Amino acid sequence: MNATSVSVLILATMVSVLAGMVGYMYWQQSRVLQSVNSLSLFISSQFAPQAPVEEESDDDRQSVDQEVEVVETTAPPPAPAPVPEDDLKDKSSAELRELLSKKGLPFGKRDSKATLLELLKASN
Repeated sequence: MNATSVSVLILATMVSVLAGMVGYMYWQQSRVLQSVNSLSLFISSQFAPQAPVEEESDDDRQSVDQEVEVVETTAPPPAPAPVPEDDLKDKSSAELRELLSKKGLPFGKRDSKATLLELLKASN
């Protein structure tokens, strides 16, 4: 027997052993999955919802038969009073941001005081 035949024989043996191991693992996996499925079926049957007991009424709310009159307001909400520009220059950046957020105007978190002042002047 030469070296080539021996190496082919060893390789064939290794391939057949690996194929057997893969088959065994597949068989074990299918057994485990069957066991898990039967266990989950048993557990779900234990926690099956009971048939509800019929009662007269489950609704605790009282019915309301009164009509409600809807009053529409046509007056717009009062606008905030404009702040004088001299007052704005004395305020800090945090106070300017607060004024902008009260007016509902967008601003950047890192905007400078000058930018905030320009936004407030433009909104007046």
